[in-house]
Amino acid sequence: MRADPLIAPHRPLFLVGGLLWVSSTVWWMVQLWEPTSTPLDVTILHGLLMGLSFMPCFIAGFCFTTVPRWLGLPPVDARRLSASVTALLLGWLLVLAAAGPLASMTLLTWGLALAALGLAGLSGQLLGLCRRGAAGDAHHAYAVTSGLAVCALALALAAAGAALMQPLLIRQAARLGLWFGVATVFAVALQRLSPFLHQQGKRAPWLLILLLLGIWLRGGLDLAAPWLAAPPAWMTMPAALACMGLAAVLLKASLRRELAAALRTPLLAQLHLGILWLALSFALEAAALLLTSFGQAGRLGLLPLHALSLGFMGTTLLAMVSRVSAVQHGRSIAVDALLWALQCLLQASTLARMLGAMAPEMLGPAAGGFALLAVGWTLRYGPWLLRGRTKPAKD
Repeated sequence: MRADPLIAPHRPLFLVGGLLWVSSTVWWMVQLWEPTSTPLDVTILHGLLMGLSFMPCFIAGFCFTTVPRWLGLPPVDARRLSASVTALLLGWLLVLAAAGPLASMTLLTWGLALAALGLAGLSGQLLGLCRRGAAGDAHHAYAVTSGLAVCALALALAAAGAALMQPLLIRQAARLGLWFGVATVFAVALQRLSPFLHQQGKRAPWLLILLLLGIWLRGGLDLAAPWLAAPPAWMTMPAALACMGLAAVLLKASLRRELAAALRTPLLAQLHLGILWLALSFALEAAALLLTSFGQAGRLGLLPLHALSLGFMGTTLLAMVSRVSAVQHGRSIAVDALLWALQCLLQASTLARMLGAMAPEMLGPAAGGFALLAVGWTLRYGPWLLRGRTKPAKD
């Protein structure tokens, strides 16, 4: 009897990610236009949904597809992940129900706990792959696995915060997961999969270390914000200089002359756009810290954060998950006109959100654009994920 064909692991995880992406963005759009009752502040729920619902699903799908290749292991069958993926999906559906029509803190607690359990299960299986790896260099595999585990820990802390009726703990958990989980994975993947953190054709570990230290510095300041509403100049000035220096390093690394030919590759061109957003986010963070030093805290609002999350992470995520979906489906051209159109919609939505810091009337269109992006991506790639590979890949 012939064994059942292997089910690619990105398929269920990307499908769940697409479903949660659409649900989260539509929920936020509705909250901006027609607010409904929620069990806690909508901005806290917004941070949880945008940072820790669909993004870890896409990250996990990417990891289970690429990490075995990095480690010289055979492909993973998605059926091994079914229990964790089911727990992850059901958990976030409970969270969305609690944030919407049911408005229940109890339901929110159970939803976050179930999502944490599912993500912890996926992290554990990735760790098992890392330990069995046959390849010599497993540093990147361990790093992305650790980032996903931090996301699971953040969800567990958020569940504890919901159970204890402590909104601040939930907000801090979302920040922990974003900076030390999701952002860390994006930084590591950027070095592994693009030439922008390389020198002379080889990976430059010091560039990745600087980037991670910069991200963790920003994350630490964000976590300390509730207790440091007006941090002293001796703290903000060095941090501002560090962020500005890192912005310059990233810009220089991404604009090297030898990259000119590589940037004619559509995927690298999209990743390059993401790293420009990353450099801008560090420059904006430096400006915000300098303003804080002169008694103007909060003048830039969430501009640095959205340059990082929507600009860098959004652009990079859209490029990578679309490429994985296309190549695994057997498409010879992964970056086509429709993907470029989706990228243009993302850039427009990001710019609208940035303008929203000065013109609040732009927040609605920004949310609508991001929701339209999620719907468009899911309608385009969802059928491919359901059908799996239809012909041999040429990429």
